[in-house]
Amino acid sequence: MVSDEELALNPIAAMRLWNLMFYLAMGMAVPYFPVVLEKSGLTPSQIGLAFSISNIASGFFSYYIGRLSDRVGRLKILIATTFGASISHLLLSIELGHISVVAIFTLLMMSMGASNTIVTAYSIDSLERAGLSRGSGFGSIRIGGSIGWIPGTFLGGVLVSILGLRSIFLFASVIISLSVLSCHRLTESARTRRAGGLGVRALSLLEGAPGILLLTMTLAFVANSAIMNFLSLHMINSLGASPLEVSTAFALMGLTEIPAMVYLGRLSDRVGRRPILLLCLLAFPFRLAISGLSPDRYVVILAQTLNSLTFGGLYVVSIAYASELVPEDMRGGYMGLYGATFSVGGVIGGYLWGSVAEATTYSEMFQYSALFSLIPVALAGLALKKQSREVYSAPSTR
Repeated sequence: MVSDEELALNPIAAMRLWNLMFYLAMGMAVPYFPVVLEKSGLTPSQIGLAFSISNIASGFFSYYIGRLSDRVGRLKILIATTFGASISHLLLSIELGHISVVAIFTLLMMSMGASNTIVTAYSIDSLERAGLSRGSGFGSIRIGGSIGWIPGTFLGGVLVSILGLRSIFLFASVIISLSVLSCHRLTESARTRRAGGLGVRALSLLEGAPGILLLTMTLAFVANSAIMNFLSLHMINSLGASPLEVSTAFALMGLTEIPAMVYLGRLSDRVGRRPILLLCLLAFPFRLAISGLSPDRYVVILAQTLNSLTFGGLYVVSIAYASELVPEDMRGGYMGLYGATFSVGGVIGGYLWGSVAEATTYSEMFQYSALFSLIPVALAGLALKKQSREVYSAPSTR
């Protein structure tokens, strides 16, 4: 007879499985978040506002949940927030008025943001205790999410075509609930529960290199929100794409992330985080410009392969860099702030790009977002230049 101990996964394998199942569900549902908001009667600017409201709530919630996990531990909070995401998806499968849909969508974004914050912090804790590198190590964990995302996007397109829009949220709810099984009999270090980080104010985590990284990522996610919030609407309304073609575009995002997360994470272990971050940010203007300028939906679909850099490499390398900037007893709080960069980026980008799209077209909106994406490129370039000067001027140790 097999014991519970033999059935339990090691922490790294467990987090890889959690990512796989959670992102399988997200791959099904995320491409259709703006569509369900549109179906409830919202205009493009109101859809952007809905993303803004939900991202503000998610940002604050992720930070305070991360701080709480520094004191009480990660696992109980992870299970609770994962179930919260499951219930929120279930509620979106019900036909509701637009105010109720926005409220449930906000709860969904809060629970998903908090879950990812805690998974990230727990994964880094586990890599540190196992003596593994954070670049390639976190990449090997996070590819579970990319592997799940790919079939999820196709499954979502098939379900929408056969059973209708609401079906994907019901299926996503069930899959997210099952992801909790990956946490069976996991343990965590007592160091995670010490109170050392509780007296640290958020402001102290916004100074110096940690603050520069957060600002750069926030600006990058402002640009990225144009893709995540409006690509599906652009493809359907401007280019006449089918649900399956929309799913194909989002599937390519996940497929191309997998090698990038592994190899760029490993490369950053060797050459440093900042040069790889700059390389990844440079892909944003190209991806956004092609998405807006091309009248061919298949070219737009292929442009999403640049997600390998703009999310795959960028996310893994920036997480590895972030984990090196603060000690473990402050990691939950800082990862909460990092998670808030998605939220703040979504707040600014959601309403900004929604308003631009409403005033012009989706195509022009993507062109404006391409220009905007040059700002984080410039900021990362300046940070790398400053690092080079510091290395050059450092006194010789010989």
